[in-house]
Amino acid sequence: LTVLLRVIKMQNQHLLGFVLVCCAGLVWSFGAPIIRSLDHVELYRYQYLISRMFAAVPIILLYILYRDRRNVLKNMKRINRFTLLGALCLALSSIGWIYALTITSVAVPMLMFATAPLLSGILGYFLLGEMLSRTTIMNTTLVIVGVLIMVIGAVDENIALGAFLGFLVALGFSLFTITLRYNPDTPKLLTPALSMIITAIFCTMILLYYGDSFIMPVKNIQLSLLHGVFGSVGIILYVLGAKYLPTAELVMLSLGDIVFGIFWVWVPFIGINETPERNTLIGGVFILGALILQGLKARKPHATATP
Repeated sequence: LTVLLRVIKMQNQHLLGFVLVCCAGLVWSFGAPIIRSLDHVELYRYQYLISRMFAAVPIILLYILYRDRRNVLKNMKRINRFTLLGALCLALSSIGWIYALTITSVAVPMLMFATAPLLSGILGYFLLGEMLSRTTIMNTTLVIVGVLIMVIGAVDENIALGAFLGFLVALGFSLFTITLRYNPDTPKLLTPALSMIITAIFCTMILLYYGDSFIMPVKNIQLSLLHGVFGSVGIILYVLGAKYLPTAELVMLSLGDIVFGIFWVWVPFIGINETPERNTLIGGVFILGALILQGLKARKPHATATP
């Protein structure tokens, strides 16, 4: 894989970014079957986020140590307000996402999260001066149409709150992506590591305030740690690809985890066996089509997108 990525980088850095971010979406998609397998997740959402940190943060820090070696302390001194802002946005998004998934159907926050590419494009245009290509606008539209098709007929008593939280998650993730690209000197991988620590602090404060226990079933602890592994690997791939792609395209490509996540909870060998509805399959075709079209565009030489 390392050799393949080196060859791609030599030929086309835009294509390298495409591969890295699509792989991030694929890795993140395993979070869907993991969350579906938790016992009474609505009772342990904060404990789950705290446990996930104990797997994710060490992996990210070990990668930073491997990459930077003797320059680790020097790079840590480069933490700035963009690092802290990005970490705060991602932390709030993590809490909002797990909360939205436990109070309403997956379709509602998924619909709102599909607005992330548009929000990222708008923010990238005004804050980074990035122009939206016709291809990216068209494919972002295809993604939103696909998710709209997937959620047709969805009914939920908490739909308004779920939609509001989904929008906040999309906005937070878009702002996190903006901070990754706004300042090249920002230590990018420290941002998600800090966000998970901030998330754990927030969750600890909430549990202490309500007097809830930090203990949850062993099965949930194991699954949360496993999710931390997948989440950290995905965030490393996403951050590595961030410097090669414009913001809107970067976020759009990461939405592949929606389609793959639905597939993982359907395939029999995983054991969840959730059969997707017809509209879900049709919407998935739209999303996959958008990713394929964007991939074909990525094969053409591009200037490096890093500002």
